[in-house]
Amino acid sequence: MRGAALTLVLVAGVAASVSFDATAEDTIRCRNGRLVNVGMTASEVSSRCGNPTSRTVEEIPVLARLPTGAVKQTGTTQAERWIYARGQGQMDAMLTFEDGKLLRIELLTQR
Repeated sequence: MRGAALTLVLVAGVAASVSFDATAEDTIRCRNGRLVNVGMTASEVSSRCGNPTSRTVEEIPVLARLPTGAVKQTGTTQAERWIYARGQGQMDAMLTFEDGKLLRIELLTQR
């Protein structure tokens, strides 16, 4: 029984490691060598790294839970996802902005 449990844990661990296709970072180096980090504005990132390879924009609802337990939309926020190709030997990076501020940097392991 112990061997079966160990095998199950090992298989689950391998499956979990294979299923991720991005890793989170706080700072990245752009293709030109300049650094950007979480907390910077979109204009600061753009001035350091130039234009991204691709850019998507979406409106995300802002939700609040009422005292009754119900959920109500109180507004929207704008999220942008920028993809930067960082050069040979470097993983592409996806930068996520909300309301013009860099919230998350993810290194993409596959395109």
